[in-house]
Amino acid sequence: MALRKFLAKQGETAEAAQMDRLEPLERQISKLMERIDMLERNIEYLSSQTKHPVEELLWQLGFPVISHGGLAQLLFPPNIASASLVHFYRMMNRYSFRLFIRDLIQFPEGDELGALTRYCSLRTVKSYLGILAEMGIVCLADKGYRLVRKVPSFGRTLEWYVCEALRREFLAPALFNVKLQNTKFGGDYDVVSIVAGHLVYVEVKSSPPRGVEHQAVEAFLGRLRDLNPSIAILLVDTELRMRDKLVPLLAEGLEREGKTGPDWAVLRLLNEIFHVRHCIYVINSRKGVYSNLRTCFRDFLLQESKG
Repeated sequence: MALRKFLAKQGETAEAAQMDRLEPLERQISKLMERIDMLERNIEYLSSQTKHPVEELLWQLGFPVISHGGLAQLLFPPNIASASLVHFYRMMNRYSFRLFIRDLIQFPEGDELGALTRYCSLRTVKSYLGILAEMGIVCLADKGYRLVRKVPSFGRTLEWYVCEALRREFLAPALFNVKLQNTKFGGDYDVVSIVAGHLVYVEVKSSPPRGVEHQAVEAFLGRLRDLNPSIAILLVDTELRMRDKLVPLLAEGLEREGKTGPDWAVLRLLNEIFHVRHCIYVINSRKGVYSNLRTCFRDFLLQESKG
């Protein structure tokens, strides 16, 4: 009996000692929770006050951004791993991969791979499908395949890619699929960026030159009148020539606006890169999207330095 009382007393003493040790820890945890709550409120406030640099500049110019980005029409899933997204971007640097993606969107599933071999060998198609399956973009079964996200076109994913190229290769803030207020000629802009302090607008066309009509060029010129960017680029994702159709369309569009004469001529800059007054450019993707964008930026900045 005495032993039982002794053990009970020892247990009470140990429990009391444990409580004494826990009280300071509980106070510290309570203080930490208060600090975390305060930091979360501060972060929420700063997030609501901080705008993207492109948004800030557009706001200052009188064009509030209604929306930008969006994942609904992108080929890859919203929860794609960051490493996979980097790999997908690097794959998009290949023109053959972009052609393959166009066919994959047109033929999102099938038991045979023949529909995907217009621009790639069967071996390359199998390689591309395997890579996309690892990213969760494609499901493979036996000889068949299925695109996980069926999107209406390649256009939005191409806009994302050009936007990423500006961010990654030029370290330039950029937005894609930008919708603006206070515009007269349509407030949808494919890619808007800031390069060396200059506002840049890139209109992205995923169809070949034969698919680009004068209405598209007129819309491009109308958006330029609205936004008045320092640099405007009409980018057609093709390795075909620009001078056969796109250059005449741009020249006709400028003429309809009353912009004629030598000052408004569409001139060749390099290969299939053309310019108007060293600030409006028409380019294809031969030699690479990044390389052609860099050529335009260098040309513009060189003319700027000459005053």
